[in-house]
Amino acid sequence: MGRTYLPSKILPIMIGVFFLIIIPIIFPKGFFLHLAILILLWTMLCLSLNIIFGYGGQLSLAHGGLFGIGAYTYAVLATKMGLDFWAAFPIAGVISGIVGLLIGIPSLRLRGPYFVIVTLGFNIILVAIIENLSSLTEGVNGLAGIPGPRGIPWLPFARDFSSKISQYYLILFFLLGFWLIMHFLKNSQIGRCLVAIKKDEELCQSVGINTMWVKVQTFLLSSILAGLSGVLYASYIGILTPHDASFHMGFDALVYLCVGGIGTIIGTLIGPAIMILISEFLRPVVEIRLFINGLALIILIIFMPQGITGGITNLWKKLPKGRKIYAA
Repeated sequence: MGRTYLPSKILPIMIGVFFLIIIPIIFPKGFFLHLAILILLWTMLCLSLNIIFGYGGQLSLAHGGLFGIGAYTYAVLATKMGLDFWAAFPIAGVISGIVGLLIGIPSLRLRGPYFVIVTLGFNIILVAIIENLSSLTEGVNGLAGIPGPRGIPWLPFARDFSSKISQYYLILFFLLGFWLIMHFLKNSQIGRCLVAIKKDEELCQSVGINTMWVKVQTFLLSSILAGLSGVLYASYIGILTPHDASFHMGFDALVYLCVGGIGTIIGTLIGPAIMILISEFLRPVVEIRLFINGLALIILIIFMPQGITGGITNLWKKLPKGRKIYAA
């Protein structure tokens, strides 16, 4: 019986997914499982930002707001109108996508700092609306009592989502779906066009690529995923404040993405995992926590400008070639 070549990228992916699956077995309850859930939620937001920034080169500071739109849409539909999670989930995604189109169509014509300023301005306006629309959002007091998803009776493994373990697996299920979308986008014609636009937009236009249409499509997808991430965040946390829709959320996602590796899929998980764990373990020493976080970020950017994923990849390329993984 001959050997079958196993691509070197498949084994690490399988190991990584297996590790994510067994985390609730290792940490069945308590603080560490809560941290694992937060890491998955931040990974989803980083992934949505990675589409437009990592592949398209458009730095958006609107993703904190798009995240908040999804979260608040679900929260209002669930608490004020009594809508079920499974009915509100797609509605929140559609509304986030529509808002993303309203932002993207005029602003994606801009380049450089002008696009960044427009997206930042949108986020500031959104937070002001949330703070003043107290009849729906409860304003600065925060919207509490947001319900989690109900079980699906006809699915044996999804009949109840009241425990943290079940919520973890639900969020992981959607995260794996997000990763698949990213994989197909990266290898699709639109994804290749997006990467080409990032490198030289004028050249792409000269060969007949409708660069504006490509950017609008990907910004729409990015907005929908950001909104859906917000829905899962709201359903898990159970309470929302205007800060959850502020540009600080998008900025934190940007920092996590830079740490993990811009333009990489695995970097969307590595960045949040490292930064959240560092932040939480340094919580008792509040005075130096932000200082150490900032110092770690500066050192990482200086010595690994492509993030941890890029640094490891470059190191691997310097090792002797010819490694192959076989399966009997």
